[in-house]
Amino acid sequence: MAFFDKLSKTVTEASQKTMAKTMELADVARLNSMISDEERTISDLYAQIGKLYRTLHQNDYEADFAGMIKAITESEDKIGQYHNQILDIKGVQRCGNCGAEVPKGAAFCSACGAAMPDPQSKMPEETVTCRFCGAELEKGARFCAYCGHSIEEVHSGSGI
Repeated sequence: MAFFDKLSKTVTEASQKTMAKTMELADVARLNSMISDEERTISDLYAQIGKLYRTLHQNDYEADFAGMIKAITESEDKIGQYHNQILDIKGVQRCGNCGAEVPKGAAFCSACGAAMPDPQSKMPEETVTCRFCGAELEKGARFCAYCGHSIEEVHSGSGI
């Protein structure tokens, strides 16, 4: 009987050690997951800080940021051009009132009923076209009402 008692005690101790090790590994995995969540939060906050800095210092940034801001602006220009190319391929334009896609040459927006500008009669001095979303904006607007980009990011004319 002593043999079975000793065997039972050994098995019990081994299972307790295994359970303790399993709980330890679960705790480590849980903490590693929490660390990853916090690192993701920090990364998101850094991105928000960068976006806020660029918004607040669009034209007066420090020299250390010049290369990054230039690269962002160039990428945003490309994105705007790509959006416009997509609209051209689709044969549509953006409604200046609601931002809906409307077939080129349409007199009115099918989503909101707003009159679409006649390309021949539009005077470039009276409106600007957002290069990011293609919306027509009144000259003097500080921000695009459809995508939120500041006026420094809005060009007059075709938006390309």
